[in-house]
Amino acid sequence: MNGRLREGREELAGPAGGGRRRMNAIVWEILAGHIHSGALPEGFVIREKAVTDLFGIGRMPAVNAMTRLEAEGLVHRRPPMRGVVVGTRPTDAPIFGDLAAHVALPAEAEAELKVRNWRDLIYSSVEKDVASCLLFGRFQIRSQALAEHFGVSRTIAHELLLRLERVGLVRQEANARWYAGPLRPARIGELYEMRILLEPAALRQAMVHMDEHMILERLERVLAAETLEARSDPSLLHRLEVDLHHDIVLGCSNEELRETLYRCQLPLITAHLSFGSYTEQPDIPQMIIMHKAVLGHLAGGRIEEAAEALERHLRESADGNPARLAGLPPLSLAQLSPYLDPA
Repeated sequence: MNGRLREGREELAGPAGGGRRRMNAIVWEILAGHIHSGALPEGFVIREKAVTDLFGIGRMPAVNAMTRLEAEGLVHRRPPMRGVVVGTRPTDAPIFGDLAAHVALPAEAEAELKVRNWRDLIYSSVEKDVASCLLFGRFQIRSQALAEHFGVSRTIAHELLLRLERVGLVRQEANARWYAGPLRPARIGELYEMRILLEPAALRQAMVHMDEHMILERLERVLAAETLEARSDPSLLHRLEVDLHHDIVLGCSNEELRETLYRCQLPLITAHLSFGSYTEQPDIPQMIIMHKAVLGHLAGGRIEEAAEALERHLRESADGNPARLAGLPPLSLAQLSPYLDPA
């Protein structure tokens, strides 16, 4: 077991391990309290990066917390600035300061965040492992092997499986064993249908507060991926999918929309990691062209054109699925995590 996971096991076994609040709720509570007390003065700029660094969390919990602050009238947006400004009235003199110098984390909240961070760190890895095998058949997840692999208790392993069940990746059958897959063509068609209906709307909503630098950075990565060498790198191609469909599209402010789309995207996007070599996959160049079109429109401020290009991209992907599935290489046992068994 590596040092980080050993440390994580010790944290997870601590007294705060029973906490079940969502991380964005913890962050919102602390920031709201500091705004009410005046520790974060009117006009102070709270940037997403500062929130993720201070609390040690990912982008989405930070976005959710800041969106809630905005909905409650404690902060407002000032496009194209990334982040929010304390107060309801726009100011000509925003205050740019060190968030960590203004916000003190209560010891209880800090301990709770550590526990949740380790749980989420492990969960993200399990989620990726399971989602990436769904197209390749039916698999049993052995909870004891899962616990041993990550060096956590069986209680935590069971909690991780319940979270996977909530997003529709696994199910517990009558024999009390946990199974994932197979992801059949009809189900894939349903997932794409949902994405075609919802992702363009989510993109329009996300662009209200999107940072231009974030879009340009992802456009540069797509342009760099046009080389043959880059197109044969599954991890890079997975990164391109996450860049557009997760980092940008899921930047929408509607939490229900985000969660629904995430569940629909997860098996389709993560499966790229298990495809092996992309060298012979004829759809990859077209995928890159479509991503470049969407991001190019976004960089130029053409939101409607970007939404239309995104819908065309998803429709093409959905139409090409039968051929793509038929051409998938077999999944070797070496590619499976030790807690996954072909069923």
